[in-house]
Amino acid sequence: MDINSSTISFRITLIDIDDLKPHEEIIEQLVTELAGNIRNQEKVRDPLIVDKHSLVILDGMHRYNALKKLGCRRAPACLVEYDDERIGVGGWFRYFNANDPDSLATAALGSLSLKYELTPNPHTNDLTHARIVTKSSSFQLILEMDKFMMARLAAQIEKYVSGHGLQCEYAPENVVWQRLNSSANMVIPVPVFSKTEIKETATSGRLLPHKVTRHIIPSRPLGVDVPLDLLINYTSGEASEKLDQFLSSRHVDLKPPGSIVDGRRYQEELLVFER
Repeated sequence: MDINSSTISFRITLIDIDDLKPHEEIIEQLVTELAGNIRNQEKVRDPLIVDKHSLVILDGMHRYNALKKLGCRRAPACLVEYDDERIGVGGWFRYFNANDPDSLATAALGSLSLKYELTPNPHTNDLTHARIVTKSSSFQLILEMDKFMMARLAAQIEKYVSGHGLQCEYAPENVVWQRLNSSANMVIPVPVFSKTEIKETATSGRLLPHKVTRHIIPSRPLGVDVPLDLLINYTSGEASEKLDQFLSSRHVDLKPPGSIVDGRRYQEELLVFER
């Protein structure tokens, strides 16, 4: 089904699951929980966001793995023109609220045998160095490393801090410093990858750590509720025909950027499919 929104055009269709290319790792527990929800509800709420040329998954890594776990032969996908300049890429910074963030940062880096220096201006959005930021300090690593190593290190520090009973939260780089002044006192920045770097990572089979990239899609489809039966049974032709008939019978509610759906605020325009 082809859709023309107020910003971009895209197609919602079914893609053979073996042809899709993830670019990030997943949290296995979340995959198991999501697979259980999909099985119980017998439907997939939202499509994966996929580059129509490379078939790299831009958004929906956990859904993709959940569908594989359920034995699905295909997945619902929103195919977009990834090179469209209106599609942006950012990062998901990790943040925590710790009793003694400076001591915890010191311990985390010590556990990895990493040397660092304390630098001023901790709230600057410097993505050229790996670091841990607290309200008062910036623990900047002395070791030079590329983006992939920086992302891997952020995941390792997250694991260490989470292992001390703290809940890891994620926020875009443009709002995380506001959180540092209110609901958080420790931030782990991540590097922002280019579209070319993301495609090269996926096509090479090398995965980034979980929840590193954040794709901004001008118009995002939600609530397609594709029946699980279409993803497991039927031939590809039959399944695609039934999907088009199913989506054509739905009403689409256009919601502006900043709308909240199911408790989550979206920065993009939303196309919510309703019965």
